[in-house]
Order: sequence, then structure tokens, then C-alpha cells
Amino acid sequence: MKLNYKWLTSTIMATLFLFTACQKEEVVTYDSNESKVYFQVQNYATSSGTVGYTTQTSYSFVGAKESFTNVIFRGTIQLLGKVENYERKVRIIIDRENTTMTEGEDYEIDLDTVVIKAGENQAKIGVRFLRNASFRAQKEKLVLKLEPNENFTVLEKYKSVNTWSNTTADYLDGSRYTFIIDEVYSEPGSWTTLKAVNYFGAWNAVKYTFINNFFGFSLDDWIYINGAGSKITAGRMPYYALQLQKELQRRADDPELSPVLDEDGSYMQLPEPYQVDYSNVQQ
Repeated sequence: MKLNYKWLTSTIMATLFLFTACQKEEVVTYDSNESKVYFQVQNYATSSGTVGYTTQTSYSFVGAKESFTNVIFRGTIQLLGKVENYERKVRIIIDRENTTMTEGEDYEIDLDTVVIKAGENQAKIGVRFLRNASFRAQKEKLVLKLEPNENFTVLEKYKSVNTWSNTTADYLDGSRYTFIIDEVYSEPGSWTTLKAVNYFGAWNAVKYTFINNFFGFSLDDWIYINGAGSKITAGRMPYYALQLQKELQRRADDPELSPVLDEDGSYMQLPEPYQVDYSNVQQ
């Protein structure tokens, strides 16, 4: 049979064109004369060479000692473009629409000193998060946003892995970095098992953290109870209630100290027979 090679070649080319069109994926182009900045932090790497990226940091103060009053995290700004022999200022603002934290109360930041230094291809911005009661109510967010300036444009999106052929990878928003902070406690099941309500009263996060700090309990101590090496056992609950009552009473009676306040702002109280007498508190 005689083949029409001209027709066959045209058919193959048309098929390849259609296949390529179906597989088409938007590719971010780069102009070598343009310098772009974007947020990026590596969050994993595999033995095969795949590297994963993120634009988010999450942290919880849950379980941290009372003396641990703040924590600092840093976001990394990467450069796509030429490294220069002079420093260049990076413009960062707070994304108010997506931020729930309050500056000065929940965090401290200096947005005016972020630069990519001479000979470098990245910069870091530090944020100090201030431990306070607002983090106990819910998870709070701080979102930073890169904006173009005279030095840089912004890379709006890129893949979350360094392997372009990975079709399952998400795209990251290179213009934004999100910090999610909380101190949301939940009542441990052992509070019921130990009948702690009879010794400490109803559970709430403020009372729970005060008890843990006073006795040096960890969150795990409330999980591994009633064992040979357990700190918390049913048999020791009356002892702990008595020691807690003495501490609350000491703070109530000493004019140099302040009574311990509970979650609702009232003086922290225990059930009978461990009640604290606040009659001597000077108003």
C-alpha cells in the first residue's frame, strides 16, 4: 500500500499540536533585566533532591513555661535577579485585610529596615510575638505583603516544590507571608477521670496553666496519670489541692502581692474544703 507521507506528516504535527495545547501550563517568564523578590522558606527535602517550600509559619505557646513571654520568627525574602554591589530596600506592608493581630499588643516588627545587602540574594524580616490572652481565644494571623518599589517587582506565584514537572504541587503566593500563632488549650480527659473538679473546680485555660506552672506539670503529665512514675495520680489530688489553696491564700494575704485572677477576672477560687479566704484583700 502506498502511503501519503505528506498527509501523514501533517496529521502527526496536528496531533502533537493538540496534545501540547491540552498539556499547556502557565509558565512564569523572567526578564533578566528585572529584579523580583518573593517570600520563600524551605520546609522539607527528600533524598531524591526534591525541595519543598512554604510561605507560612505556625506556632503555639501551649505548654510553654510562664516565663516564656515572647518568641521571634523570621520570614525570608528571596531575590530573583542580579546580585548587586549595593544594598537595596525591600518594601513590606501589613496585609490588614487578612491580619487579625494588633501591633504592639500581639507582635512587634520593624518594616523600615529590610534590605537585601550588597553581594547577597536574600533578606530576612523578624517578628516578635508577644504572649498574651488573645492567643488563648483563637488562632491569630499576621500577614506580611511585599510591594513593588524602585528596586524590585514582586514574584506573585511559584510552585511549592523545585521540580517543575510535579503536576500535583500547589502554587504559593510569593507576595505574602503568614504567621499563625495561638495558645488554645483544651480540657484533658484526665480532668474528668481524676475528678479534678472536686479539688480545683471547673476547668478553664487560665486555671489550668496556673496549676501547671505552679506544680511544674507538663501536658504529658495529664495524659500519663495513675502510673508508677506519674506525677499526677488520684491519690495525690487532695495534696495538690491543699498546696494550691496555700499558694492562693498566700498571694491573697500578702499586701505586696496581688491575688490570682481567674479567667472571668474574679479571684481564683477552689471548691470546699479548699476555699480561699479573700476577706483580707485590700481594695
